[in-house]
Amino acid sequence: MTYHEADPNTVDSGALAGHGPARRGEIMRLTNRASMTLILCLLALGLRARNVGAQSLVQYTPPGGPQERPESRRQELEHELEAARYHLGPVRVAPWATLRDVAYVRSLFVSGERLPSDVTATAGAGFRAYLRNGTKATWIAQVLPEYVWWHRQTARRQLNGRYSLGFAGFFNHLTVEVKAGRQQQQQIATPEVPVPTSTRNDGGELLVELRLSSTLSLFGATAVNRQNNLVDERRDPRTGQLRLLDRDERSERLGVRWRLDRRWSIALGGEHLVTDFTHQGSLDRSNSGTAPLTEVLFQGNHLVFDATAAARSLTARRGAEFVPFHGVTGGAALTLGRTEGSNLALRLYSSRNLVYSLSSLYPYFTDQRLGAALLSGFGQRTRGRLFVEGGRNSYTAFSAATPGRREDVSSYGGSLTFALRKSLNLGIDGVHSRYDANRPGESRTYSSVGVTVTLADLPLLR
Repeated sequence: MTYHEADPNTVDSGALAGHGPARRGEIMRLTNRASMTLILCLLALGLRARNVGAQSLVQYTPPGGPQERPESRRQELEHELEAARYHLGPVRVAPWATLRDVAYVRSLFVSGERLPSDVTATAGAGFRAYLRNGTKATWIAQVLPEYVWWHRQTARRQLNGRYSLGFAGFFNHLTVEVKAGRQQQQQIATPEVPVPTSTRNDGGELLVELRLSSTLSLFGATAVNRQNNLVDERRDPRTGQLRLLDRDERSERLGVRWRLDRRWSIALGGEHLVTDFTHQGSLDRSNSGTAPLTEVLFQGNHLVFDATAAARSLTARRGAEFVPFHGVTGGAALTLGRTEGSNLALRLYSSRNLVYSLSSLYPYFTDQRLGAALLSGFGQRTRGRLFVEGGRNSYTAFSAATPGRREDVSSYGGSLTFALRKSLNLGIDGVHSRYDANRPGESRTYSSVGVTVTLADLPLLR
């Protein structure tokens, strides 16, 4: 997808008036030099402050399967720019507001412990801003504060938000993306305690891809991330255990990518991962290791296949208590059909992830799932999704004398989204998960039904 020329309103033509080509060339060189300096400063800030662009590399993902991703980050950014209709000089602004996850939440442990059923809601308002530096480079900032409210559990009310600064450059043979910031949101951190809690991720990431030919390119990436679960051990001992999952992670990736044609993409590379837990106490699961990795993507008109896999080899570091892990993690999804208009699509997916445990007997477990989702478009304004999935959590013990632990997991749910207006969306979603453990008192269920309203391009924010 090609970029449009910059909007004439975003260029200070007066600043260049009366200057010859040499003067204009000097100004452009100074601008490019300043841009590269800012990129390097931003990278340094991201690596030191450990900002948000990086996601946790070993983590729990909620049920429902992978979301459909855009053809490319460049295409996604172009759509964002088109939606940012308001201008403050050269800056494009996209206002944003939401009332989301207005939900009834219920968690039940078979041991007889019932966490309080409650009603929660999250409200937020902010903006995304874009500054084009020519037609190939864009600076991106987002300030999206939000407030999490609970009806009964007032101690869990929290001011969260997503704040980041980034740069995306799509040049002739080089792509550079840098992002740094904070992402603090309410989510389920682990299925061992299926309760939404606020989690903060500070981090940064740098991605570079160099195109060597029309089909071959080299890519590299580095990311750092600090995860903190914002819980109070004294008020709620069960959710307070989540502090044991607080950790620092950093990774480096290097590889090569082949684009055989417009539909096929294959990547091969390697990754180095280091994890340091920040609340070790008597249980330090810090580890590091390497992994060869591969990614295959096929995008056809009525068939999409997406698969990633990493053969991880993780061992303890600094004498930590960590059982070595040698295995494959990743996921695959096959989508048949299209959801444009009134069409249907079927998505089959599977995944295998490594998730750290809260137990002092088990350092981690493998989360394996297999699921199916039915996607539907009802005209141009309504989208629906139904899913069902099953799997197993298999725990690895510190000692061979420790009894084996496993959980059979089943989940189902769905969502319905209505585009009431161009800038107003209404969503309804629900999920029910059950964890049947082989040990007494450890089975549990989680249910949630919620409503989300998202409003953008607010007149009062013009």
